[in-house]
Amino acid sequence: MSMPSSDIAILGGGISGIIAALELEARGVFPTLYESSGRLGGRVKTDFFDDIPLDHGFQVLLTAYPEVIKYLDLSVLELNYFKPGAYIFRKDGKVELIGDAFRDPSFLWPTIKANSAGLLDKVKLLGEQRRISALSVDEIFNQIDRPTIDSLHSKYSRRFINQFFKPFYGGIFLEKQLKTTVIQFEFVFHMFAKGYAAMPKRGMQAVIDQLCEKLTKTKVLLNQKVTIEEALNRHDKVIQTFAEKDQKWHGTEVFYFELPNTSKYSDILQHVIGLFPDSNSVNSIHVLKGRNTSILSATAIGVSEDSERLEMSIREEIKMRSGIEPGKLVKHFKIEKALPVISEIRLKPDSSNADSAVIWSGDYLLYPSLNAAMSSGRNAAEKALQA
Repeated sequence: MSMPSSDIAILGGGISGIIAALELEARGVFPTLYESSGRLGGRVKTDFFDDIPLDHGFQVLLTAYPEVIKYLDLSVLELNYFKPGAYIFRKDGKVELIGDAFRDPSFLWPTIKANSAGLLDKVKLLGEQRRISALSVDEIFNQIDRPTIDSLHSKYSRRFINQFFKPFYGGIFLEKQLKTTVIQFEFVFHMFAKGYAAMPKRGMQAVIDQLCEKLTKTKVLLNQKVTIEEALNRHDKVIQTFAEKDQKWHGTEVFYFELPNTSKYSDILQHVIGLFPDSNSVNSIHVLKGRNTSILSATAIGVSEDSERLEMSIREEIKMRSGIEPGKLVKHFKIEKALPVISEIRLKPDSSNADSAVIWSGDYLLYPSLNAAMSSGRNAAEKALQA
């Protein structure tokens, strides 16, 4: 049996790099982790307004993710669980509530009444919930690939697709046309059916903090921008976690506004996302509550050349459709590299470079998600330990 190299460098301190370091430590190998910024966490970041966490981009934790179950202690994250449904703030001013009544009976009557979905849509959705939740992850990834929008058109009405699927899953994939592969769609659908979407009390940064607390032997060097060539001059093997310069990305902008505690929907929108179908500005809203104030989070798909004009449009759209009047802007994040664009997703990494001194890692190699970043990090560590 070959002995693993103990001289391994990890370039990039995002989720994938942290998991790679944890896996190496667990095997008695203590790597050096180089991070070009002043913090670990990569694209997962959280600022605070008083005691309210403001994530860089609307992010949630899917509790059914296999890698989340493996690496995180969810009990200490003080999770705020989202109900399995959504408010739909329609363009005509009507507001509807649609959800999974089998998991939350309070959604039954509102869903029956909702005009955004026809009776046939609701029956088909129930059948799809049962079908997809019964699939294994391997079965989902082994199916014939096609765009999500094509799959939806074969099952649901155009109205239901436009009113629910496009804003809900468009907000997850950060692209409005749902050209994302149906494999990714059914994987996420499966995870929603098996668990819940949740938000840690201290924001998604709490995920990073929990993982970093477990790093005890890794040498972490912040503010160190190191190339692959430089790393190979110092180390036997390198785990490279950041994407190439030609990698394409989906972007997003999120605006955080002060909100009166007496504002309409301020309580329910803590646990249910609000969708804005057919909007050129805001895609979704969510309310965060602290001890003394409330914050309205408004997310836009893509990035704008004029964020101030986008903010004005978002304010107008929210007020017109929901009656909610956003207050003072407290924070705005414009994130050009939010999710990697992946032409061909895969569940497991390519093993063709198993003998290379450079091992690639990151969700951009598999599919865009926290789960993929964790899985990729573990696989990279295993490859690095091969002779």
